[in-house]
Amino acid sequence: MSHADDHLSRRTFLAGAAALTATSLASSAAPAWAAPGASASSLGEWIEDGYGFPAYHYTGPMRFPNSPVRDRAPMIPDDPYFLTGNYRLTLFTHASGLYQILTGERAWGRMNQGDERWGGANSATIEVSGGQRHDLIGLDASAAIAATKRFGVGFARYDYILTPSLSVTRLLSVAPSTGVTEGTSAFLTHITLHNTGSAPLSIRYSELTRAYYQQLFAKWDVPQNGAIWPIDPATPPANGLVAASFTAKGTRKLIFPPRGEMSRYEQFPPTLFVKTISPGLTPVSYNDTSGHRNIGVTASLTLQPGETRTFAFITGYTRDLAAIPALCASLTAPASAKPLGSAFGHAWLHTLPNFSSESDPVLRREMLWNAAALEAMSTWREYYNETVVPQGTMYDYIWGNMASSRDLAQQALPFVHTNPAVARSTLRFIMKRILPDGTVQLNDEGFGWVPSGAQQTSDQQLYFFLLLAEYLRVTRDASVLAETIGYYPLENSGHGTGLAHVRQAFIFLRDRVGTGTHGIIRRWNSDWNDMFGWWVSAIPYNTEFEVGESHMNSAMAIVILGDLAAVIDALHLPGTTGSDATELTAAMREYRAEVQSAWDRDLDDRAFPRRAWMDARTPLGEDNMWLEPQGYTLLIPEFSVERKRRLFTQLQQRLLKGESQGPRQIEKPTPRSGTPQGSRENGGFWYALNGPVILGVATFDLAAARDLLHRMTFANYAQHFPDYWTGRWSASDSLDSSLLPTQGLSTAIPWCAHAHAWPLYCYLRLREQA
Repeated sequence: MSHADDHLSRRTFLAGAAALTATSLASSAAPAWAAPGASASSLGEWIEDGYGFPAYHYTGPMRFPNSPVRDRAPMIPDDPYFLTGNYRLTLFTHASGLYQILTGERAWGRMNQGDERWGGANSATIEVSGGQRHDLIGLDASAAIAATKRFGVGFARYDYILTPSLSVTRLLSVAPSTGVTEGTSAFLTHITLHNTGSAPLSIRYSELTRAYYQQLFAKWDVPQNGAIWPIDPATPPANGLVAASFTAKGTRKLIFPPRGEMSRYEQFPPTLFVKTISPGLTPVSYNDTSGHRNIGVTASLTLQPGETRTFAFITGYTRDLAAIPALCASLTAPASAKPLGSAFGHAWLHTLPNFSSESDPVLRREMLWNAAALEAMSTWREYYNETVVPQGTMYDYIWGNMASSRDLAQQALPFVHTNPAVARSTLRFIMKRILPDGTVQLNDEGFGWVPSGAQQTSDQQLYFFLLLAEYLRVTRDASVLAETIGYYPLENSGHGTGLAHVRQAFIFLRDRVGTGTHGIIRRWNSDWNDMFGWWVSAIPYNTEFEVGESHMNSAMAIVILGDLAAVIDALHLPGTTGSDATELTAAMREYRAEVQSAWDRDLDDRAFPRRAWMDARTPLGEDNMWLEPQGYTLLIPEFSVERKRRLFTQLQQRLLKGESQGPRQIEKPTPRSGTPQGSRENGGFWYALNGPVILGVATFDLAAARDLLHRMTFANYAQHFPDYWTGRWSASDSLDSSLLPTQGLSTAIPWCAHAHAWPLYCYLRLREQA
C-alpha cells in the first residue's frame, strides 16, 4: 500500500471494512453493569451536524462549585471545553466563549495567555441602540450563560438572543490538514447579526484576542524562568491586518543555541494576527487596563428590520508574515457550507473515515468522534519534521512536555487503519528519538530538547515495535525500513536505515535492559507504570533498579517480537536490507523463546502472572492481581484458551467487579503518598491498560470483548456519571475507580488521546476479527 495521504481512500476502505459483516458490535440488551434508568442528559446531548458528524449541544452550567477537590484543584473544572484543530493548530473552545490558541509546532506555547496558567483571554461585546451593552464571552456573562452552545468536528458555535429583536451567532471554524506536514495555523470566525424587529438597530460589534505568548511549563519547573517573550512595539493595522510579534530574550547567558539545534526554550515565538475578510470590519489594536495588548476587529452598522449581516475574519499565528495572505486564502469558506457545522465541513468529510454501515448508533457516533478528535489533536513538530498524536492532558497542554514515546506509539495505532500517513510519520518520529545505541528517548520539551530526569524506562522499544508490527501488517509498506533516518540529536548524531534503528532498539532491549534472576525482562525504575521509580520502597533503590523484573515487559515481548518477526519475514525484503532483516528476525525469535521459557517457568500453574519481581526474592502481585501484564498475557498465542478463560475469570472477580468503565489497575492498592488508593497508578482505571485486555479477550470470547469495549464509551460514562462533564466527550488518561467516592473523576486535564485511540483501535480490530 502506498503511504500517500489519500483521505478519500481511507473513507472507502473503512466503509468496505465495516460492510464485511452485518453483525454489529452492539449487544441487543443492556448488560448487567449498565446503569438502568440513569439520565445522561443533565449536561446536554449529542446531535448531528449538517454533514452527519457528531456534535455536542452543551446545556449544563459554567461553574461547578460543589466539585470534589484533590491536590487543591477541582476535579470537575469550571467552564467545560472542547478541542478542535489540525496538524498546525490546537484550539480549545470553552462553554463561556473563551478560547485558547495553542501552538505545538516547536515548543508548546499559548498565544493568548490568560490570567490563569490554564486559560486564554479573548472578548466579544456588542452595543445596541440606546446604549445596551452585552458581553458575549465570560464565565459570568449573562449572554454567555444563556447562549445555545454547540461543539463539533472543526467548529464551535454560540447563538445568542440579546434583545427581542436581535440575535447573534458566533461560529469558529477550523479546516483539517490535508497532508502529513501541512495545516493552517488559523481559524475562521463568522459573526452573524439578525434583526427580527420592526425598527432599525444601531450596532457596534467588537471582538478581541489578548496578544500574550507564553511557553508552557510545569509550575514546579524552575528553569522556566530562563527566558521571557515580551511583545514587540505595536505597529498600526494596515490592509485589514493587525499583528503582534514577540521576541525571545534569555535571562542568562547561553540560553539559546544556534538556529536549528535543539533548545529548551522557544527561540522564535510566532506572531499572532487577525485579518479581516468582510468589508465593514476594522482591525484594531489597543492596551487594556491591565497593560495587555489586544488585537481584533470592530464594526459599526445599522441593521434594518428583517436584515441579516455576516462578517468574517481570521485569527491565527505564523512565523512568516509574508505567508499570511496565502494562509488566509486557504481559509476561504465554500458557499455550500451547511447551516450547522464547520465552514470546512466538506473538507472534513474527505478527511475522516466512514462508519455509516455500523448499526449501533453509539459506536457509529463515538468512533467517528474519536477519529475526528485524533485528527484535531495531531501535531506537526518542526524539529523532527513529523506529525504525531500527542497524549494531551497535563503533559502537553499544561507542562509543555511531548510525552512519551510509548504513548505516541499507542495513539497512532488506529491511524494505521484510518490515516496510515500519520502512523508512518509517528514511526519516523520515534526513530528520530532513538540514539545510535538504541535508546528511545522518553519525551521532549521546547524545540526537540530531551530533559534529563530520574526515569529510566525499560519499555519504550517494545511500544515502538508494537506500532511498527501493526503498520507493516496492515499497510505492507516496508519503505520505512529502507529509508535513511537520523538518530537523536538530529543535528549531530548521524543516520541509518529504518531497519538499523529497529536493530539497535532490539539490541538495547535484549542486551542493556536484559533479563533478571528469573529470566524475566528487567524493569529498571519503571516500565509502563512510571510510579515504580517514585514510590518509597523497603527495598534499596539500586537493588530494585538492577535486579527488579517486569512481567508486563516480558508478556509484551513474547507477543510483539513474535508478531514483528513474522511480518518482517513475510515482506521478503530485497538485497542487503533483506539479509539484515533475516538476521534480525532470527535474533528476535531466539530472544522471544528465551523469555517465553522463563515466563512459563515463572507462571507455572498460577491462574495469572505476577506483576513483578522487586528483587531476586520478593514478588509483587503474588495473590493481588495487577492489570498491567494481563492483557498481553491473553494475547500470547501459545497460552491456551482454557488458561485464558481461567485468567479472565480471575480478572472479572478481582478487578472488574463493581467497576463501570472497565477493570481497575490493582485489585488491592496500598497506601501511597500523593496517590490515593483507587487513583491513577494505585488502582485507577486506564484506557491504555484496558485496550490490550479487550484485544486479548477477543482471541477467545468476542462477545465479552465487545462488552468491555462498550464499557469504555463516553455514552456509558454519561449513564453512570450524569453530573460530570469530564468524561462525556473526552477524558483523562486515568479515572478514579470504584474504590474511591470520586469514581469517574481525575485531577488531570480531561482531554487525552488514549480515551479516543484505544476505543477506536479496539473497535477496528474487533471488526476485523468479525
